[in-house]
Amino acid sequence: MSGEVRLSPEATAVIDGGIRDVPDALLGGPRSEAGSLLRLARPEGAPLAIAVSDPGNACIRVMATADEGASDVTPEFWRTRVARALGLRRALGLATPDSAFRLLHGAGDGTPGFLADVFGDWAVLYAPSDGLMAMGRELAEAVCAEARLRGAVLKARGRGAARAGRVQQAWLGERTPERLTVRERGVPFEVHLDAGINVGLFTDMREHRHGLARWVRGGSVLNLFAYTGSLSVIAARAGAQVTSVDLSAGVLDWARDNFRHAGLDPDRHVFVAEDAGRYLNQAIGEGRQFDAVLVDPPSFSAARDAEFAVERDYPGLVARAARLVAPGGLLWLASNTRGVSLAGLARDGLRRVRREAGVIESGGLPPDHPTLLAQPEDRYLQVELLRLG
Repeated sequence: MSGEVRLSPEATAVIDGGIRDVPDALLGGPRSEAGSLLRLARPEGAPLAIAVSDPGNACIRVMATADEGASDVTPEFWRTRVARALGLRRALGLATPDSAFRLLHGAGDGTPGFLADVFGDWAVLYAPSDGLMAMGRELAEAVCAEARLRGAVLKARGRGAARAGRVQQAWLGERTPERLTVRERGVPFEVHLDAGINVGLFTDMREHRHGLARWVRGGSVLNLFAYTGSLSVIAARAGAQVTSVDLSAGVLDWARDNFRHAGLDPDRHVFVAEDAGRYLNQAIGEGRQFDAVLVDPPSFSAARDAEFAVERDYPGLVARAARLVAPGGLLWLASNTRGVSLAGLARDGLRRVRREAGVIESGGLPPDHPTLLAQPEDRYLQVELLRLG
C-alpha cells in the first residue's frame, strides 16, 4: 500500500540511526508500487520521514526525515538537493567546462538510489530500477536546470539489466552526441553517453588514475582488463611503455582513440585482444616481466557470460599477475565488491607464489562520491598499491 506507514520500533531505530536505503524485510515486505511516496510514522504515530518505494531492489529510499521539513518529493525538492551537491563539486574545483565528475552519489547527496555523472554539457543519470524512471526524469530535469546543461540521458540500473544487455534509457533536452570528448585534469577522454550502463570513463577512479603517473614513469606497465585504456593513457603520458589487455577488440580500438586524443601514438604501445587469464598464462610461460602490473577486473562481463566471483577468483588472478612483476616492482589492484577485503585477497594470492609485499598506498572513493557514515557498505571501491620483493 502507499500513503502513511506506521513503522515498528526496529525499523524506526534504523532510520533514526541514519540508514536511508532500508530493506523491505524491516517493513514486513514490499509496501507499494515502485515510485510510490510513503509517509513514514513512528510507532506512536508521529511523523518520521518520507520515502519512495523501490521493490525492484527490495527496499525503500528515505528521501528526508521529518526534521528536514520536507513533506513531498517535488521539483523544488530535487533542485535543492542538486544545488547543494553542485556547491560541493564547485568547491572541489571539479565543475569546470568539458570536465567529468560525479554530481550526485545516492544517499551521500540526499538522493538515495539515484546517481548522476556530468560529462561536459551533458549528464548521465542512473535510476535504481525501471520503476523509478519517472522519478528519475524529474531529478534529471533538476540537474539540467541547476547545472545549466544542454541535456541528459537517464538509465535504469535494474538488477540483471546490464548483463542481459537490456538497459532502459530516456533523453531530456538535447540528445547526447554519439561520441563526446571530456577532460579530466586536462587529459582528454572519449565517452559514449548512450552506449549502455558504462560510458567509457569511471569517475570514481579519477584520483587513483592520475596518482598512478608518479609510480610508473619510464617503466614497463601491463594493464589487465584495460577497457577503454584510461589507466593506460595516464601511464603512457608518464613515459611508460604500456601493454593493454582486454577481451574486447572494440574497447581496445576505443583505447587507441584515447591515446590519440591525448597526443600519444598508440603504435608505440601494445594492445592485446585476449582473455586476461590466457594472456597471463602465456606471458608467464614466456618469462616476461613488467615494472608494474595493473589488475582491475569487472564484477561481471557480458562477453565472458559469467560472474567473476571475487573471493574465489581474485587470489588466483593476483598470484599469476605477481609472477609477472619484476623484483621491486608494483602490483596495483582494484575492486568494487562490497564486503570483501581486497588486502585479504591480495595476501592470499601472494602467499601462493611466496612473494612478499609492502603497501605503498590504499584508497577508496574520491570526494565527489560522498557516502553516509551510517551506510559504510556504500564505500565500495578499494585500491591497493603494493611493492613486491
